[in-house]
Amino acid sequence: MLSSANWYYGLIIISLALLVLSLRYRRDWKLLVLHINVAAIIHPFEILVLIILNGYQYLPGILPDPKLDNYLGSYISNSLIVPASAVIINAFSLPLGYTLGFAALFTGIDWYFTVLGIYKHLWWKSIYTGIGISILYAMSKRIWAGLQEKRPSLLVRLLVIYLTYTPIYTIILFLLNKGGQLFRFQVQWAGEPEKVHQGLFYVYLFITGIIVTLSIGLKLRLRYRLLGIVVLVLLNWAIGHYDIFVSQVAGISAHQLILVTIIAVFITILLFLMAKLNYLFP
Repeated sequence: MLSSANWYYGLIIISLALLVLSLRYRRDWKLLVLHINVAAIIHPFEILVLIILNGYQYLPGILPDPKLDNYLGSYISNSLIVPASAVIINAFSLPLGYTLGFAALFTGIDWYFTVLGIYKHLWWKSIYTGIGISILYAMSKRIWAGLQEKRPSLLVRLLVIYLTYTPIYTIILFLLNKGGQLFRFQVQWAGEPEKVHQGLFYVYLFITGIIVTLSIGLKLRLRYRLLGIVVLVLLNWAIGHYDIFVSQVAGISAHQLILVTIIAVFITILLFLMAKLNYLFP
């Protein structure tokens, strides 16, 4: 019988195969943008249900730390296999029947993984997964249609920038922070530390993501773009000064988050150039 880790490794391989197949078929890097955008849509929902509301738990058995193992399972599911399935649906313009079939397949996988003991429901139900993925596929088709427009509306442009930048920032920070081992977000009066950390991080991500999106997505004079940088610096100073950002090791400060922002913006720009999306710096 396959170990739990092998099942999750299999999902990784399938995800990459679907993405490569889609890219080879369409030869369009907009599909990678779509993949990242779908992952971004899932992210706040995953924080709410997985961490805040304790709806389910991933048990891939890859990492020794159960918390990090749970997060890794989340990334494999919601940043790889589910977005990859949305990409192949849109790349091949699959009709509604296939879309519902994929949703039913993931409902079955959700149930079967609980049977195998490599994924655990707390109050969540497999049918919820099927319903959620069906809605997600419908949203992915709207995003894909927007990416095909030669002159997208300002709202579409800003939304795509935000949905591209934020997951790139999140995965970079997760890897650099080793899943929360180097620094954390906290407030002294709050409850469970992990829920507080994840909740505050999402608030921070939302605020900084909006600032970055407006700074690179609107037709602004240079001084206003510089003002955005000043706001980011002040925000990072504030979370450090008021002990919201707490370093677990010496030599790490909240100001270093600016470097993560710079890296994430650079990758976003590179991806948009590859996808031939003229969304930045109008």
